[in-house]
Order: sequence, then C-alpha cells, then structure tokens
Amino acid sequence: MNRVNIIILFVTVVIVTGIWLFLDSSSKDNVDFVRALDASPSEFEREVVEVSIQSSILADTTYIFRPAQIRINSNFTYVNDFADFTIYEYDSEGNQKRKLTTTRGRGPGEIQHLTDFEVKNDTIWIADSQSMRVTSYSLSTGEYIDNYSLESRPMRVTVLEDGFVVLWLGAEKLFSKFDFQGNEIHHFGEIIEDQILHQLSMDGTIRSNGQDRFVYIPFYASLIYHFDSEGNKINILKAPDGVNFPSVRRDGPTTFAPDFLFMRDGFIDEDDNLYVYVTLPDEISQNDQDNNYPESYIDKYSLSSAEYVNSFRMHEHFSSVMYNPYENIIYASDFEKSFLFQLGRDF
Repeated sequence: MNRVNIIILFVTVVIVTGIWLFLDSSSKDNVDFVRALDASPSEFEREVVEVSIQSSILADTTYIFRPAQIRINSNFTYVNDFADFTIYEYDSEGNQKRKLTTTRGRGPGEIQHLTDFEVKNDTIWIADSQSMRVTSYSLSTGEYIDNYSLESRPMRVTVLEDGFVVLWLGAEKLFSKFDFQGNEIHHFGEIIEDQILHQLSMDGTIRSNGQDRFVYIPFYASLIYHFDSEGNKINILKAPDGVNFPSVRRDGPTTFAPDFLFMRDGFIDEDDNLYVYVTLPDEISQNDQDNNYPESYIDKYSLSSAEYVNSFRMHEHFSSVMYNPYENIIYASDFEKSFLFQLGRDF
C-alpha cells in the first residue's frame, strides 16, 4: 500500500469515527432524557439529620398481596391492596377498624383498575384508569356516592376544597381540575418538551393541602411542581439527586416506562412543609448498608420558599411510606407487615 492510499485510509477512518461518535452522542441525548420547560434539575448533597427512632408493628399485612399506597386522615391510616383494590383502615394502635371492599365491574360504584386514592373528611376518592372514572365512597358507611366519567385515563387523584384534580395518561396536558359535579374547570400542565411522546415518563403522584394548592411529584425526575387551585404554577422545587425526565424506550410499536422510581409519595402539613419518600438506584446510591435494599430517605421541603430543607434516612426499604409530622410517625408497608416508626422529634 503506497503512501497516498495510507493517508486516504487514515482520513476515512477518522471521518467515519467522527460521524459515529456524533451520531452516538446525539442518539444518547435523545434516548437519555427530555428537557423540562421551566426548570433544570440540580444535583446537591442531602443534609441528613440524626433522629432517635423506635419501631413497632402497625399491622399484620400478610393478607395484603401488594400494598400500593398509604394515606393519612385524622388519626387513621389507610392502606390499599393493589391485588383486589380493597382499602384497609387502621387506628393509631394498629387495629384494623374497617375496610372498603370494591366490586370489579363497570357499573355504578364498581372498579376496574384502582391506580390511586385520596381520603378527605368522610369521603374516599378512587382513580379508576381502566373505566376512565373517579369514584367516591362514604368513609363511614362504605357506600358508593358518585361516579365521575372522564374523557381520558386518570392515573392519580387529589382533592381540594372546591373540587378534585387528576393526573392523566394520554391527554395533551398533564392535569385537569373538576368541580364536585364532574365539570372540567381547568386543563393545564405543560412540563417537558414533546410531552405527548413521553407520557409514561410523566407518571408521579399529586398531593394537595386539602384546600387550594397541590404538588406534582414526578416518579422519575428531581423536580417538584407546586400549583394553585386555578392551575397556575406557584414555584418549582429542586430535589437533591439532579435527575432529568427520562425519555421513554420504544421497541417497535411498544412503549416502555422508565425502570426505576425515585420519588414515591408525599404529604403536605399545615405549615406548608412537604415530605417526600425517595429511593435511589445503585448507580447514584452511596449505600453502605450490608443489605440489598435501595438507599432511601424522607426529604423535607418548604413550599413557601421552594427550598429543600433536610432529610431523614430510612434504614429499611418499603413499598410504601408516609410521614405524619403531627405525630412524628412514619408509616411503612411491605408485603408481610406494616410498621410504625416513632421519631424522637420532627426533622
């Protein structure tokens, strides 16, 4: 091979390699994440506080096949079983007081697929994504109150003083607010670029103060969105881990949600503090415990200042966790037992 051919071959290899690296990096940018419209996540260290803790068994939940969510209302704790959509009520001593047993079906008061529930005053509200409805029941009698038929699939529900808010799957915008007659009042929530293409990356939970505001806590990104009852964005809070909204993964006509849930659930107290249960995947975890559990925390935020405050580190992993700041109690459910952790003080 003469000198000219060697030079041509070398230049060709360099050009092809450059093109491959460019395409590969562009592809990764497209595959890894999508850009949030109004804020960018920032990575920063958690301020972990040391708090004394005493644990006890809240309830034997071996008969609950898959505890999916915990809700708190007054001095009672509610756990739903994702297997048969039964909701169990426990008092502060861990005694089961009542249970709401739903019937499978599409008739009045029947449920096809419970994806979320909310307890406010004497009413339980259930999001049924399969039937495209929100259904309400009396807490005291367990009787069906009303069905609200919707045009898309409600994945989550939270209740305000003058209506309820749903998080959609498959709608142009992420949220809608309805009055208690089932009339849509506001449709809002443009969070990321090309949002309609990445619906499965937008799943999360919505939690209200029970009056005039709510938060959207994404499962897959380190941003928390704070809205008023009219759908106006009040502020955006940054969570410590700096995780962007991931793009969905596609395999032919099939679309897959991201693999790992970071932020799981939350609770707003009367002082406008938000408490969020978080688990971290191995690649960003600093876990030094001798077990296979993901590193997990309860993170505290101030909604009024839109700032992260501090964190409490959980030393076990649970499928569902809720913190009650009024009693300084953490409720945690798993596939065998539900636990109560009494903290020595607030954090």
